Amino acid sequence: MNLKLEKLQEIYGNSILKELKDNKEDLLDNLDYLKNRGYDNVIELFELYPYSFLQDPTLFQEKVDELIKKLGVEYVEKIEENTGLWECIENE
Repeated sequence: MNLKLEKLQEIYGNSILKELKDNKEDLLDNLDYLKNRGYDNVIELFELYPYSFLQDPTLFQEKVDELIKKLGVEYVEKIEENTGLWECIENE
């Protein structure tokens, strides 16, 4: 995984770097969980919605599983076509 921290810092400010450092374990667990669920473009999604990946892994996993249930078998393609579907993970 190749995270573009400079890009995130430019978009979200310096505080994002501290939050990423403080929540490193949760971030890695959540990235791995989504990748294990079959979503290969996790870095791109992370760069769009970094705060969603900083949540408690249990909560994150519940939200991801609920989204997958709503979207069905082709959830990967649906999220790739419309990343806005991911907003429910960050905002709930």
